[in-house]
Amino acid sequence: MLVCAEADNIEVQTAQKGLDMRQVVRTPFLALLLLALVIVLVIASYGTQWFGSSPAESEFDLVEEAWQVILGDYVSSDEIDLDMLSHGAIQGMIDALGDPYTAYFDAELYEQNQHKLEGSIDSSFEGIGAVITVDGEGNLVVIAPIAGAPAQREGILPGDVILQIDGETTEGMDLVEAVLKVRGELGTQVTLTVRHPDSEQLEDIVITREEITVASVLPKMLPGNVAHVEVHYFSNRTGSELISALETLIASGAQGIILDFRNNPGGPVTAAVTVASQFLKEGVVVYIADADGEEEVWEVEEGGVATELPLAVLVNGGSASASELVAGALQDHDRGPIIGTQTLGKGAVNHFRKLSDGSAIYITSGRWFTPNRQEIEGQGITPDWSVEFLDEHVESGDDPQLQRAIAYIESQL
Repeated sequence: MLVCAEADNIEVQTAQKGLDMRQVVRTPFLALLLLALVIVLVIASYGTQWFGSSPAESEFDLVEEAWQVILGDYVSSDEIDLDMLSHGAIQGMIDALGDPYTAYFDAELYEQNQHKLEGSIDSSFEGIGAVITVDGEGNLVVIAPIAGAPAQREGILPGDVILQIDGETTEGMDLVEAVLKVRGELGTQVTLTVRHPDSEQLEDIVITREEITVASVLPKMLPGNVAHVEVHYFSNRTGSELISALETLIASGAQGIILDFRNNPGGPVTAAVTVASQFLKEGVVVYIADADGEEEVWEVEEGGVATELPLAVLVNGGSASASELVAGALQDHDRGPIIGTQTLGKGAVNHFRKLSDGSAIYITSGRWFTPNRQEIEGQGITPDWSVEFLDEHVESGDDPQLQRAIAYIESQL
């Protein structure tokens, strides 16, 4: 299972100081108490060095007042487990952010799933072969199933809303938790209760998890020496795969290129910059703004192999993260028309910060902006030419988006 939350450069950082937190508590009763406890403990022990700014004194007073009520009035205060409360307090703070990409993992869960959570996709991975995200209404939604993977074979469609995972509701479930539940162990089954697009009926789909092997870059030559290059996702090898594909296509006589990012869930920013750089001579590819408002600038890498050929780019609602980054950069540099439908709008930068007890927070730490400083998160990339791909086109085998791109390339020859 690919995941939009994994689509950025993910790194593990170790907090210099941390609380001792061992198990998750989600009960509503603890919500306010836990927040109070963790803030009081942190401030009492370490001061305000963890915070970008200090809360107002009145806020401290209220927190302390609530804590004193808990200690003084709760009928079983002598049975309160401080470790459990502090762990639950962090979960309460994460929930209060309302950010579907931010999540908290206790030490055991993080250790068990660290290899799944931190790695980028290479030649293969285990899962059902689908890409999921959380939409603006908090629904768990399939961006796209991977061609030929178990999810597609069993009937998962782009835009499916996942309502249950093995009978457990996904309401209120954060994205990373959902991904871990769906991925599971190789050879085991997962039942997804989904609602297909434009339908109110629910369907239970049983999928057996497999090892998914899929090429990142799929090039082919169309009639008229027009190269069609599909980039299915971004990985550490996508840049080198694309360069090799472009060199082969150009040597074979390619006169123009159609870069296809439809249903591409993204991947590492480094791969995205390398891909964009094959079509640009110079300039900014992306700005990354952090929590302090400071910017990291990623510029075009030298030596692009297709900077002169006519270019068209295909996108749709399943184009996310790094694919939006590249499309936005090419659009802002007027490199070629973006054709299709509005992209997903996933431009959050996330990383893991490991705490001293082995637990970890996966937190949104920045936003991506295009060279013209258009924010991608929640906005997406608006095509230069809007072309729909409807059910009737699927049934007839037509691809109006690709056809429009071919027509453009031919007009430039």
